[in-house]
Amino acid sequence: MEPLDLEPWHDFAVATAGAAGALAGLIMVAISVNVKEIIAGPGLAARAGATIASVMVILVSASAMLIPGQAALWLGVELAAFGFVAVCFQIDAARRMFAASTGAPLVSKIVNAILGVGALLWVVFGGIVTATGSPTGLVHVAAGFITIFITAVLNAWVLMIEILR
Repeated sequence: MEPLDLEPWHDFAVATAGAAGALAGLIMVAISVNVKEIIAGPGLAARAGATIASVMVILVSASAMLIPGQAALWLGVELAAFGFVAVCFQIDAARRMFAASTGAPLVSKIVNAILGVGALLWVVFGGIVTATGSPTGLVHVAAGFITIFITAVLNAWVLMIEILR
């Protein structure tokens, strides 16, 4: 198995790992500040957990991309596995969100579920493509990372501000 040339992705991996670490910290602060409201709100604890899991996918995946000499097969398997674990958290959060009668519009719930699960499935797909040795797999992983960042920031806003309205 040939090692995958990850040098072109080095700066991206470093930047996303750092940003994911900072965002995870922000989300943990939001959770700790509003823990009573999160626990009391139907589906909010699962949403917070799924958001942390998604951001951790970026952190551990980007860290895996920085391991020198890693074969495409193993990196792809790692990326797909990390993404799959977080998909399980997102599906549970979506299930709880739909079951809860929060008064949130159905469209909002659907968009949140699609973005949350879809971004992670993009990472899983990218991992599978990477495992085949195709360099385009990392493009899909990057797109998944960017989508995760967007949804995680929106969820951080909900956990910090919207929850208090």
